[in-house]
Amino acid sequence: MTALIILPVIFTLISCTSVKTFERRAQEIIPDPIAYLTDRGLPAYPSSDISLFNTGQEWNAHTLKRIAEAKEYILVTVFLGNIHEVSYEVWDALAEKVKEGVEVYVLLDSSSYFQLTPYTQYVVPAAFNYARDIGLKIAEYNPMSVSHAAFLPLLLDRDHRKIWIFDGEYLAIGGINLNEASLMIPPETGNIDSMVEIQSPRAIEALIDSFVRTWQRYSVQAIDRASFSVPPKDDLPKTVYVSDHYVFDSDSVTDLFDALILGAQKEVWMIQGYSFLTKELINRIKEATGRGVKVNIVLSENAVKVHYEKAAFYGMADLIDAGATLYLFDGPHHAFLHLKLMVTDGRYSLFGSANYNLRSQFLSREISFLFDDEAIAEKALEHVSFIIDHSRIVDREEAKTHRRPDNLFFNFLMQFIG
Repeated sequence: MTALIILPVIFTLISCTSVKTFERRAQEIIPDPIAYLTDRGLPAYPSSDISLFNTGQEWNAHTLKRIAEAKEYILVTVFLGNIHEVSYEVWDALAEKVKEGVEVYVLLDSSSYFQLTPYTQYVVPAAFNYARDIGLKIAEYNPMSVSHAAFLPLLLDRDHRKIWIFDGEYLAIGGINLNEASLMIPPETGNIDSMVEIQSPRAIEALIDSFVRTWQRYSVQAIDRASFSVPPKDDLPKTVYVSDHYVFDSDSVTDLFDALILGAQKEVWMIQGYSFLTKELINRIKEATGRGVKVNIVLSENAVKVHYEKAAFYGMADLIDAGATLYLFDGPHHAFLHLKLMVTDGRYSLFGSANYNLRSQFLSREISFLFDDEAIAEKALEHVSFIIDHSRIVDREEAKTHRRPDNLFFNFLMQFIG
């Protein structure tokens, strides 16, 4: 009951602040997204080209390869880590590296305790105890407690990032968790999702610093930053802009959305399973379409959980009314589209963990890579083409059928927990 009272208050305060911010920013279209983000403090680092993995199966195989090759350390941050037949292989591979003397540290969010098998009410065991039993060093991000429930903003501080660092040489981020929904092969409830891997010593240094700070906050086990060396690498042809978002430090997720929508000149692709967009983000889309920018939004026909589907479908009419072309993805295996991707003007590509909702913008920790590079955008758009081949356009008449009170309730709730 306390949560139901406090949630609307928080939502109102954040929404009012955000709308005022939008009104101030929207008076000026952003002519140069990169200059805007640089001015807002978004760091840039030399980087290799990307390796893009577009299924959990691809990423799982690659993860096992990287684990086998590791010589010194592996740092893992994932939102959801669970025990299932498809994840045992990764957990056990990490344990084998510990036996070989490789340092392995894993940060999991407390939300791992509350995962259900898709389409069922069966709880999937969190990985904390199993990981400790097999010798891994593991920390729980912001443990859920009665004291936190009394002050809801603390309870809603979740680490939604997915980050892997191998020996300071390889860095991967994206949307794939270490659980059955991310790793299973469709149609066995597996998601459509992606991870992006790069080599970038300076970006890796920054994210190791972030990992160590977070670890020290939530674990009594000592961690020595000096033990995580990062070898230099020359002749890196690309530039990566890294948003390691934490609401108490920056508003970088909102800055990214501002830059790529208010800075768009021709076309925007926004791929995500849900439509829990905040009012100010919908206003940004409306502003862009009003300037003649074609905004394409792809949602998932299959949301795995009924309340997610109700919430997502309720918001479709808002997106259509804002001028967006709306697609519903329903792939050959009816998998859930868990991908978070934005591509603007065939030039800017945004990969990572951030959803287009209030939680990612204002409550949870998120990780994103932005590239200003046409070749990388082309790779991203190739995957978009596959998605569109298995999608259909939704018109307003269909969208209106989902504007029901029960769907409205779930749409509101998912702003915080979706």
